[in-house]
Amino acid sequence: TQTERLTMNSRPKQPKYARNKNILVIGGSGSGKTRFFVKPSLMQCTSKDFPTSYIVTDPKGTLILETGKMLQRYKYRIKVLNTINFKKSMKYNPFAYLRSEKDILKLVNTIIANTKGDGEKSGEDFWVKAEKLYYTALIGYIWYEAPEDEKNFTTLLEMINASEAREDDEDFQNPVDLMFERLEEKDPEHFAVKQYKKYKLAAGKTAKSILISCGARLAPFDIKELRELMETDEMELDTIGDRKTALFV
Repeated sequence: TQTERLTMNSRPKQPKYARNKNILVIGGSGSGKTRFFVKPSLMQCTSKDFPTSYIVTDPKGTLILETGKMLQRYKYRIKVLNTINFKKSMKYNPFAYLRSEKDILKLVNTIIANTKGDGEKSGEDFWVKAEKLYYTALIGYIWYEAPEDEKNFTTLLEMINASEAREDDEDFQNPVDLMFERLEEKDPEHFAVKQYKKYKLAAGKTAKSILISCGARLAPFDIKELRELMETDEMELDTIGDRKTALFV
């Protein structure tokens, strides 16, 4: 704009300028929010003093077409996450950003929070908590034990599909049970083993209901295009603050 400025200095000399760096733009459809605010902001990519990265919501897919070449000209990496047309999206694998057991818990909570049905109550019931235990155990196993090329949602879905519980046979062991049994023999204090043992406290009928809930919740991830999109990672989200990047979502 011609009149407004936003400092890039996080510690300005005058305290009155030490405010947060958020801007709220309000305007109706066609009022020029994109034309007169978003695009001029993206054009600041020419700044050599304060090189910045951008994360842009682009639901119509027009901004990347209109500004992409300019950003590339100034050595920006272009990243695209397209949740409407998966074939036009770069690959994104959340497993690539797991660094600790705390991150595993965050991923599980994110899965639960973003797969709730429209009429599902917000309060956690027994089944949701049981699902969390199971997801935590499986993701913990994948993160610690699986080869690099298998650390993804496809492996998680395959492990859930390989799980089975029988109401009339409490001693039955499915392939996933055997995997965790071998892991427990190797490391009884393993993070994934501890979570799995808590899940296994459920009786056969209860365990079967938990598995059905897990399968129903993750059913959308069984779409072939989505599984392929989440097999590997091209987004490199952890480098956005270090390298000039423009991410269009």
